[in-house]
Amino acid sequence: MFTNNDEYAELLKSYRVHGKGKDKYDNVRIGMNSRLDTIQAAILLEKLAEFPIELINRNKVAEHYERALKGQHKTPQVPSGYASSWAQYTLISHNRNEAMDTFKRKGIPTIIYYATCMHQQTAFADSKSASENFPVAERLSREVFSLPMHPYTTIDRVFEII
Repeated sequence: MFTNNDEYAELLKSYRVHGKGKDKYDNVRIGMNSRLDTIQAAILLEKLAEFPIELINRNKVAEHYERALKGQHKTPQVPSGYASSWAQYTLISHNRNEAMDTFKRKGIPTIIYYATCMHQQTAFADSKSASENFPVAERLSREVFSLPMHPYTTIDRVFEII
């Protein structure tokens, strides 16, 4: 993208990333996910050969997390006969801040994805859904947080985390 207009540049960047505003969790307009450029696509084509192994590794990490954390937090469940690609490993905790602080003190990064529900996004302020209640989504937006998850997590690192 080339422009000499800063306002247009910011607008186009926003459209490119879901309609993002100043806060990455506040979409101020309806946008799209169009961040994949040609070079990234070429690299991802090569990574496809590695993908089945990465899925196995992600599921191994998730199995370790499940065994260690199921009594402390509500853990994600994959139905029998299915597998997950585990983009995130998200826990539910009624004491999310306390749980995240515990991990932080141990040097374990955590993150909250989707802290703001869709119906609470600025982009939907004028829609009917903005005035409705979605109690499950609203509760989960206050209780969920995610642990590190990627296919190259070593078993030693998993044990540090759990």
